Amino acid sequence: MPCDKYNGNIVFKGIIDCAKAALANDIPVVLGNDVGCPWITQYDFWRELYYFHKYVGVSNSFAIYTATKRSAELAGIGHITGSIEKGKSADMIVTAKNPLKDLRALRNLEMVIAKGSLFDHPKIKKRKQVEKELDKFL
Repeated sequence: MPCDKYNGNIVFKGIIDCAKAALANDIPVVLGNDVGCPWITQYDFWRELYYFHKYVGVSNSFAIYTATKRSAELAGIGHITGSIEKGKSADMIVTAKNPLKDLRALRNLEMVIAKGSLFDHPKIKKRKQVEKELDKFL
């Protein structure tokens, strides 16, 4: 619907402007998403990182940091998770390509390690219409 697109663009621009202002004023920024929204999927969190990089202008490594270590620290659980260190929860993903070079590498997972279990080439049911529309912003 045109109204949904119009409103979505207002929100998108507002998020970008707020993130830029926060960073310019040394206000910590973390990434998350609203999986209750029909255009946000649980498997698509990599887009948040990519958009943060593309539209706000942060480096790929900073985008990953805000979604992992910084988020855990600000949530008060940095001693448990958020980075790969001895004694911490070792949940992580493995990709074929290096996300530090291109965050779109996070789109295709080779492996997921969660709570001590390994999931090789996880099968994810993707929403093709949603992906097609959101890919326009890549």
